[in-house]
Formats: sequence, structure tokens, C-alpha cells
Amino acid sequence: MLTGVRAMADEIAANSPLAVQGVKAVLSYSEEHSVADGLEYVAQWNSSFVQSNDVVEAVTAFIEKRPPAFSGD
Repeated sequence: MLTGVRAMADEIAANSPLAVQGVKAVLSYSEEHSVADGLEYVAQWNSSFVQSNDVVEAVTAFIEKRPPAFSGD
């Protein structure tokens, strides 16, 4: 079981820190709000995230067929 937990942690850690933070915030918010409010919150997070350097890095890395180097900016 510990091996599986470690593998999942490594997979999460390989993602953009901003994306991970956003997912955590959205899940936390959604627990106590309506679906409509949750979707609006997701839209706000998404509009902020697409302006980040991590999105540019993700697209560039994909085009260049290399692993992304996320900065959290």
C-alpha cells in the first residue's frame, strides 16, 4: 500500500503547483457550496490559471515532447 501511496504522491507532485493548489481549493469550496456556486468558483480559478507561466510551460513542453518544468508562477 505504501508503494501505491508514494506513486500517487509522485504523480501529484509532477503537476503544476498552481494546478494542484487550484484543485484542492475547488474541492474544499465545493464541499460547502451548491453545484452552481462550485462551477462559478472553478471558472474563476481557471481564468486565473490560464494567465500563469505554468500554462505556457505545459504547452511548450508538450510541443517540444519533454517533461514540463513548472515554476508555480
